[in-house]
Amino acid sequence: MKKIKLFIIVTFCCVFTAFSQEKTNTNGAEISFEKETHSFGSIIFGTEASYSFKFINAGSTALIISSVKSTCGCTIPYWPKEAIAPGDSAVVKIEYNTRRSGKFSKGVTIYSNAINSPSLLIITGEVTTNKNKTVLPN
Repeated sequence: MKKIKLFIIVTFCCVFTAFSQEKTNTNGAEISFEKETHSFGSIIFGTEASYSFKFINAGSTALIISSVKSTCGCTIPYWPKEAIAPGDSAVVKIEYNTRRSGKFSKGVTIYSNAINSPSLLIITGEVTTNKNKTVLPN
């Protein structure tokens, strides 16, 4: 019985201590995207497929994106090379090569000086070769 009481007291103390921790320092840049995924839906083979992910620097210091890495060569990212001031916004543009048919899901990782770095952006869709889609009447 004493072991059970001791176990309950120790568990309570551990849980209480864990939840009483102060929040970590949030001073610095913070990248906040409006959305982190985009679905192109159905795309026709060979057409342009690009999307601009808008973000804001929600932090207190300038945001600097040091690099952006895509999961394959079929995805080309473009990002601002200059510092983004606190409160300012910009975009990371992602182009997908539609010269491959079929479904896709690709990721692009953003590395920066933000306290929440890295960030992951995902694009999905399906490249089709059917240029004449048939719509059935109701």
